[in-house]
Amino acid sequence: MKHVKPINVEILGVSPHNKGALLMLEAIREKFRQEFPKARLAVPLTWPADQRLSLGLHCTFPRERGRLDTSRLSELLPQRLRKGVGLLSPSEIDVVLDASGFAYGDYWGLPKLQRRLLRVAGPWKTDCKTLILLPQALGPFDGRGMAAAWREAQGRADMVYVRDRASMAYVHAAGAQAGNVRLSPDFTNLLHPALPERLADVQGAFLLIPNEKVVVGQDAGRRAGYLEFLRVCAERFLATDRKVLLLVHEGGGDRRLAGELNALLSRPIDVVDEPSPLVTKAIIGAAHATVSSRFHGLISALSAAVPSAACGWTHKYGELMSDYGCPDFNIDLSDQSSWPHKLELLVQAAQDSAARAALRSAAQQQQQRSEEMWADIFGLLRRRYPAAV
Repeated sequence: MKHVKPINVEILGVSPHNKGALLMLEAIREKFRQEFPKARLAVPLTWPADQRLSLGLHCTFPRERGRLDTSRLSELLPQRLRKGVGLLSPSEIDVVLDASGFAYGDYWGLPKLQRRLLRVAGPWKTDCKTLILLPQALGPFDGRGMAAAWREAQGRADMVYVRDRASMAYVHAAGAQAGNVRLSPDFTNLLHPALPERLADVQGAFLLIPNEKVVVGQDAGRRAGYLEFLRVCAERFLATDRKVLLLVHEGGGDRRLAGELNALLSRPIDVVDEPSPLVTKAIIGAAHATVSSRFHGLISALSAAVPSAACGWTHKYGELMSDYGCPDFNIDLSDQSSWPHKLELLVQAAQDSAARAALRSAAQQQQQRSEEMWADIFGLLRRRYPAAV
């Protein structure tokens, strides 16, 4: 009888408090259930135990602590104890998937790149682990030491997937060899959760999705300008005969923005704040149209062929809108004179069957690219771990 060894996969960069990260985790879990159903997927031990166990996840000792990779200390624990709590030691890990999304570049600085990726990538390769960076926005790497650190980290990875052409250009500018770098979209576009019956009344609504990162660390003028943009959006949508909703995608900062916006409106609008990332994605996918400052809010909309406008804070927003064939719907917060025209285009597109068909075709192309990425990844894993299922 053939011996079957489950493949052990460590997942980095997914926070239990970020819905976008949780959607990436859900997409990873779904694919491994299909291709390697007995695989053991692990996240850091710092995750809340009840949340981790509810998802059927194992855990690993946290790596991002202090100056040293202390995860090796878990090897000292008896195997029976590790097994009892679902703890996988570094020597038991076969594959490392980095699903950071956006974590490496000048915005985040050199320490994060060194701590999360570079410091431990060397031992991973020494131990013959498979290291794959799933699609993420990268760069620029212009800061002191950034380009050299990125070149070293990339050189130790088996596959590096970037989400967009700007990220690819930043990788090339850093001087890294591009042989293991490929272009692939955010893979949460493969998730299509059903809308719960209890939320049927949100079907066909205009959604506004704010993001505190647009204003965090900025002066009061930036916050006031962003709130004015959201107010203009809300008032335009309220002028239609459709329901208008404020959707909180992440945490307290977005909730505060929603409250401040409602205080400015002639007619406050209902706030939707669901804890489940899959339910949140389903709500967005059922919308008539959206204006989103959350990246995964846009992915959830565009992948469901929901016309959307973006008002973001990094290059990844404009690149995403171009990927889905709607670059004109990327809104510049500093260009206030353009807001009414862009919103009018969005309202018209939401009513235009041809525009929706074009968006649906673009969404299908992006989903096919995600499927191709997973086919490449699982092809590599099958070659390296033929005894795994």
